[in-house]
Amino acid sequence: MVKTDSLPGPLCGCLWDAAPETLAPLLAGVPVDLVEWRMDLSSSQPLREALLGALKEIESTRRRPLLVTNRPVRQGGRFEGSEARRIDLLRCAVSAGAEWVDLEEDVPPSVVREFRSLGAGVVISHHDFGGTPPDSEIRGILERMAAKEPDVLKFASLARSAADPLRLLAWIAGSEARQDLPLIAFCMGTLGRWSRLVSIILGSPWTYVQLPGHGEAAPGQFEAEEARRLLGALGG
Repeated sequence: MVKTDSLPGPLCGCLWDAAPETLAPLLAGVPVDLVEWRMDLSSSQPLREALLGALKEIESTRRRPLLVTNRPVRQGGRFEGSEARRIDLLRCAVSAGAEWVDLEEDVPPSVVREFRSLGAGVVISHHDFGGTPPDSEIRGILERMAAKEPDVLKFASLARSAADPLRLLAWIAGSEARQDLPLIAFCMGTLGRWSRLVSIILGSPWTYVQLPGHGEAAPGQFEAEEARRLLGALGG
């Protein structure tokens, strides 16, 4: 397991498109603590090859840690290829030097074990773009994800009422269902936007923000500098 004091947080900037020649300086100097590469949103072969090349060339001590995500359509992403190809792209990125990988809740435990054996920190994630499920359902999902023994859990759902973010954030403090694993939990959308920041104050290891010059990779993301300023004002 990744030690809690080695988690990068609190801001994870989402990279989904960039000119290949900008990747090296971006990874080295972007104002976040962790960069998430959304491979499913940046399917350009030249960009993929350039980023993998940049990972191999830049020493890890001179760049931000990298989290790789290749979200399939079934979890709200855009990757439409085979599952074997999807996992292979993630494997290539970890082999090139990515420190973290995001895997969906329905992947086999063997896939989680493989990436951990490669030295990557593993995030097991669940996304619900239709709404925030009842607490009993949230508990079941967290228990299933925790049973796969990742390093971090992520639960993101769309807020359809003002109460939805309050219910979901409460799970950050409730450790039994998640077996004491760190939990990233927030609501997407306008009603849940504030929960992205409050989640950090309550104990989430990081939250997702827009990189400078990039749009939002999911509904409700703050810009990196705005999020840093607001967290400072909130004491986070």
